[in-house]
Amino acid sequence: MYKKELGNAQGELVTVNQMAEISNLGVSTIRKVAEEANAVRRIGRCYRINKRVFLNYVEQIYS
Repeated sequence: MYKKELGNAQGELVTVNQMAEISNLGVSTIRKVAEEANAVRRIGRCYRINKRVFLNYVEQIYS
């Protein structure tokens, strides 16, 4: 069957699955940390993560 491509992971807002691929973390961990970092953007029913805010938060808190 046809599988939908994940789209452009180079953009500012990425999906949870794209962020999981970028950071090598699990989806549940991504959601938890994104909420802590205030990096979540909900556009209608779409759940997006601001990649820059998320990665900066991870570097500051977990380094």
